[in-house]
Amino acid sequence: MKGWLKNMLTFDDFWADVCLYKLELGFKYHEYENGIKYANGCGAKGGIKFPDTMYYISVISACIIHDIDWYKATCYQDLLDANERFDNNLKKICDRDSMNDLTKWFRRMRIAKYVSGVELYGTESYAKDRGFL
Repeated sequence: MKGWLKNMLTFDDFWADVCLYKLELGFKYHEYENGIKYANGCGAKGGIKFPDTMYYISVISACIIHDIDWYKATCYQDLLDANERFDNNLKKICDRDSMNDLTKWFRRMRIAKYVSGVELYGTESYAKDRGFL
């Protein structure tokens, strides 16, 4: 494993999060095992990076799934489906790890802004780079 992931999260840790939170996947286990080398974490590859936590809970596994889903996309609709999975995965992590309704509400507000940013700025740009638009 290389890059940022080597120091932050092993594949086994990532997969443990997938199982613990019952995160939604667009592909099979081996595709994530092979594709994790293309993941860049939370934020744009070569661009703006975002914290991999939402008020002290790690969302890095949701970001990794999203990165791999985008990398393996074959059309614009695949990117939109990945965004939906990303939103759902962030909510699953948030809902499980929030201690009360107030912390869940704050995290959900941050998730909404984060996903909106991905949809408004990232999806179209990435789709153009990949030749989907």
